[in-house]
Amino acid sequence: MDSIDYTEAKFKFLGIRKHFFKDVTYNITVFDEIVIMGITADCQNPKYRIKLSLDTKINWEISKNKQELECFQFPYQNKKKVVHAQAKDLLRFKELLAGKVLFEGIGDLYQPLYQVGKGSSAKVYSARNVLDKGVYAVKAIEKSFLKLSQNGNGMQAFKSEIQILRTLSQYNHNFLVLSEIYEGDTTFYVVTSYLEGLSLSGELEKAKTLPQKRLPIQSIQIIMKKLLINLKILHSHRIIHRDLKPDNLMFARKNDYSSLVLVDFGLATSELLDKYLFPKCGTPGYVAPEVLGSRSDSKYNCKVDIFSAGCIFYKLLTGHSLFLGQNFDEVLRSNRHCHIDLDLPFDGNYITDQSLDLLKKMLNKNAKNRITAIQALQHPFIDQNSELSTQAIQTTGQQMVKNAIYQLNLAELESNYNSQNDIGEEQNQKINDLKRYSIITEVQQQQMSMSAKRSSGQFSGTFYQKDPLSAVRTLKLHTETSQPIKNSSHHSQNSDSQF
Repeated sequence: MDSIDYTEAKFKFLGIRKHFFKDVTYNITVFDEIVIMGITADCQNPKYRIKLSLDTKINWEISKNKQELECFQFPYQNKKKVVHAQAKDLLRFKELLAGKVLFEGIGDLYQPLYQVGKGSSAKVYSARNVLDKGVYAVKAIEKSFLKLSQNGNGMQAFKSEIQILRTLSQYNHNFLVLSEIYEGDTTFYVVTSYLEGLSLSGELEKAKTLPQKRLPIQSIQIIMKKLLINLKILHSHRIIHRDLKPDNLMFARKNDYSSLVLVDFGLATSELLDKYLFPKCGTPGYVAPEVLGSRSDSKYNCKVDIFSAGCIFYKLLTGHSLFLGQNFDEVLRSNRHCHIDLDLPFDGNYITDQSLDLLKKMLNKNAKNRITAIQALQHPFIDQNSELSTQAIQTTGQQMVKNAIYQLNLAELESNYNSQNDIGEEQNQKINDLKRYSIITEVQQQQMSMSAKRSSGQFSGTFYQKDPLSAVRTLKLHTETSQPIKNSSHHSQNSDSQF
């Protein structure tokens, strides 16, 4: 057995195992991938080794006044071992383990506040941490959806998403930040940062009441710059999101477009994998042509996200989607054919030489010639310090006043929007700690009919789609005869979870 190099330790503290006759003190040392507990500080033959993986479960117990941690439990030879320690040491220990192992006992550590979202396989609550009093988002995911998904890939995708969130956790201004993961009897609970703002979809809906039916061009520049900054960071880690769309772009703060973060990494993958899980995936209307045209053994790269971002950019500039259709079939067909008409009339505001040039470079159907996030950030439309950009976006005093009025209108709409559509009556109700909620609910498609009939000769194979707060849906696409889309998601009718 290799010797233990204690110089690589991340944290050390003392823990006590209480016994009937005599308590035993252990030196607990935390490393990147393992925790060891030995009698001495430099013990080479420790009694306990705790592997840091999602197969390990740690339970936490709170002192009676619920103000601080008192002890933790870990599995050992089919038993639970309890270790007591100083509250400050346990808190630091818990922070180092967060996201690396599964915690238990979420009901003791979080007080549910409101239900803020729901889907076919998950619900999201806001909850207050009893230790730091902060408010977090808690996504409750039904285990049955992960285990019953096609080929058992649901659990693999869940673990992959957690790993990606862990990788990105250092970028709290760019991505949804993973805090902790808890496991219940029938549910996984993923605790993340709480985002106060709307999604980009919500902002676009509000903007329809503005004179131009769109966000102001200055706001669009801010949104696109932050989106590209986020993609630059994401792609530097060779991670592909694969499901960029307005629903998955959220704002950490209200009325602050610079606070845009990327969420929902359920279809994300590493560019370094030999074979991608869910090779054909995404949301029709935002999928790069090389994804829809890929074979199961073929690979694409991070530039598929740039194409998706281009589809979002098109919608911001024009006020409508790039690929149109009345149902799922038509949008998917339009997206696959990828007939892009960028012969747009210049209006001197939204459609200009610069905005159109960037749009064309992002929507290039040839991935090799498509612009990267780094290159896009240097484009004059985004880089306002460049000489060309300065000349192009100089605004008159009248335009600046008009934009200020737009922002005031947005703020007023925000107030009306929140009062009239704020989550809905059912989702606004206070959650009682003992109240039970069904995790399985049916999510309605907003724009596409999932009962649309297949048209022959258009597209075949397996396509994976993930709606917000829903498990990955497998769609069997046929060409021989007209058939309805097959949805492989499994629904449990009596699966309840107590938060």
